[in-house]
Amino acid sequence: MKKILVGATVLATLSLAACNHNQAMPTDNYAALVAEAKEKQAKSHELGNVWQQRNMRLPYVDHYLAEAEKARQESIRLAKEAVKSANAQIAQSKYAADLRPGWYSDRD
Repeated sequence: MKKILVGATVLATLSLAACNHNQAMPTDNYAALVAEAKEKQAKSHELGNVWQQRNMRLPYVDHYLAEAEKARQESIRLAKEAVKSANAQIAQSKYAADLRPGWYSDRD
């Protein structure tokens, strides 16, 4: 039983340390990652070692960069939709601020 408790304690400590390490790392921006990937892909071309399957139109790096660009475009579209919805909510709130139901009267 003692070994199980010690093992669980060590495992929990390592897990928490790993989570803490992940949070402390700065997030890299998209443009920097793309630039790094393209730079390293150019180096791979120079060395003559580019990974690609026969039935793929693009090498792996170019394929993943294209997928990332599609996802980025989709995220931009969704962010624009979110802004549009937020603006509509604000406009509706401003419009409805002075509306009163027909059955309600302010007579004293």
